[in-house]
Amino acid sequence: MEDAVTDFSLSLYRVLSERHGNLFLSPYSVSAALMLTMLGTKGESEAQIKQVLGLSGIPDPHKAYKELHSNLTGKSKEGAKLAIANRIFSKLGLDIRDVYKKESLEYYNSEMELLDFVGNPEGSRTRINTWVEEQTNNKIKDLILEGGINALSLIVLTNAIYFKGNWENAFQSSKTKSEKFYISETETEMVDMMHMEKKEWLYSVSVSLDCKVLNLPYKGEELSMLILLPNKIDGLSKLESSLTMETFQELTNGFFREDVIVSIPKFKLESSFELDKVLAGMGVTDIFSTKADFSAMMENPPRDTFVSDVLHKAFVEVNEEGTEAAAATAVIMMMNCMPMKPMVFKADHPFLFLIRENSTGTVLFIGRFTKPA
Repeated sequence: MEDAVTDFSLSLYRVLSERHGNLFLSPYSVSAALMLTMLGTKGESEAQIKQVLGLSGIPDPHKAYKELHSNLTGKSKEGAKLAIANRIFSKLGLDIRDVYKKESLEYYNSEMELLDFVGNPEGSRTRINTWVEEQTNNKIKDLILEGGINALSLIVLTNAIYFKGNWENAFQSSKTKSEKFYISETETEMVDMMHMEKKEWLYSVSVSLDCKVLNLPYKGEELSMLILLPNKIDGLSKLESSLTMETFQELTNGFFREDVIVSIPKFKLESSFELDKVLAGMGVTDIFSTKADFSAMMENPPRDTFVSDVLHKAFVEVNEEGTEAAAATAVIMMMNCMPMKPMVFKADHPFLFLIRENSTGTVLFIGRFTKPA
């Protein structure tokens, strides 16, 4: 299951990386919301989601997700907190199958909350957004914008993920300095750069990806940030287009312990996405059309029920103490080599970064830093 999640994470990121500028998302959140959706589908609608999420070879993907979810959320300890939550918000009076209610609770720990989408659409929107804020320590606000819920809305399937981790080895704030960050070979901006003297880190280099990688662990060393730094100032786009499950595994399997002098910027990013067209381009098409089959979710699905929106919003802050990250996804249904000297790892030009759980290798968040905000 974890390989499927990572493969989907990298595939989704490659598509979204065609955008310009800074980028941050939680593919895990997106995949969880899609799986909760898949639980209510049949036929081609189910098959397409399975295919895109890489689940076709997994006999019982919902059970496998439950086991992975339990493993991941069990990593919350002092110095590293990871919380993942799912919830179904349904229109009052909608005839939801009992088996869907039972299995969504069993596999996704997802309770169902009834809201008056017809009589009080704005109140319903506020309630969903408030739930997301509560699950993400108030980092994700206004996931669903004004007008996003209306009388035609049927169900909102929501996933929220929150992470806060202190570094295993914190950076000293007294060593943070304003330095140049090379946006391109000809353009620079100043950024607060954090520094750490020589320490032994997990480090890797990739000839095929033309980059080096640093593993920065959080307290407990069960979760880490991986920073993929291109060797060339303008090498990020080539790295992104070449990043696949195979190249990523090759890169992480090649870690060795090395003395490294580390410099990385402090930064804070927030990204928002409408993913319905992106997912349709990846192969999930039927649920966004009148071909959608939600008969495993509803006894008598209203005519022409389909998914109108897949909304995703993510936040990350990296500083001397550690990292805070959050993301939420809503699926809205409607009708219609080793030298003796220490290595120097200075992230002073665009780079890619991931937050992952180390025992399973599951990618929880992924993003890039291309310029100071």
